Amino acid sequence: MERFVTEAVIIQLHPLPGKYTELAVLVKKMVEAARGFPECQQAETLLAPDRDEISVFQRWTCAEAFSEYLIWRSRQEDLTLAFALSSKEPDFRSFTLHDPG
Repeated sequence: MERFVTEAVIIQLHPLPGKYTELAVLVKKMVEAARGFPECQQAETLLAPDRDEISVFQRWTCAEAFSEYLIWRSRQEDLTLAFALSSKEPDFRSFTLHDPG
């Protein structure tokens, strides 16, 4: 029996002081765009304003699909703006999810 494998990605952003809301609004728009990208299974914005934390969770059909998305995203103006509103580079983690079935 073939097992279903997906790629999960967690990205944590670090807003500049006073830029939390502006970055959160931008990230929500970026996540919405990711949802419409081919082979994106899930994309969510995770907000913790009391801790000044913004994270993104995404699931993709495979690592190659996520790689294609990253190439596309790197060419979008909103990514440059997200970096400008951040105090440092995002923390980026990817995982392979295996269906135990």
